Amino acid sequence: MLFVHLKNIIIYCGFMKTTPSILIFFTITVVLLLLSSCSGGNTKPIRVGDTIAPFSGTDLENKTYTLAAQKGKPVVIRFFLLDCPYCKADTPIFNEFYEKYRQKGFEIVYINNNGKNIDEVKKFSRELNVNFPVLFDPDGTIAKQYNVRVQPLTMVLSPEHKLLAALLGGVSEAELDELLGKYFQG
Repeated sequence: MLFVHLKNIIIYCGFMKTTPSILIFFTITVVLLLLSSCSGGNTKPIRVGDTIAPFSGTDLENKTYTLAAQKGKPVVIRFFLLDCPYCKADTPIFNEFYEKYRQKGFEIVYINNNGKNIDEVKKFSRELNVNFPVLFDPDGTIAKQYNVRVQPLTMVLSPEHKLLAALLGGVSEAELDELLGKYFQG
């Protein structure tokens, strides 16, 4: 059916004496629009202020982790890649922030979906001394739930699990302090 539409577009544009480069651009644009509109699934973006739907997964110690169980706590959800330089560079920042505030209810969870197997993810976690839950999500189910298309992505949630920020790339301690510091005062 896509080919029928393209054939009709090409015939129509041919009657209008359209130059080949405009015709090619128009055809490519139409194909991309058609393909993106047929991707299926949830395409509604999550926006700052939205309440994040809960997820569950299995951590590297084979324990079930659920976001719902963290209700009432500020949470950082980090979608990370094993070969990502940002992820390796800022994991010590997350480790320190977690150690500093976990007694006040702060939670972090790392989620990986690009490892070949759980052993690769365990190696990453071990090498960087990650001391909070790490989930291996080989099918990318959790990332799909939140429409995560680019990684690393850090989602910062309030205790009510409203999205405070979605940060691409590396994250600094100053950013974490600015977004979450108010929950740890007093």
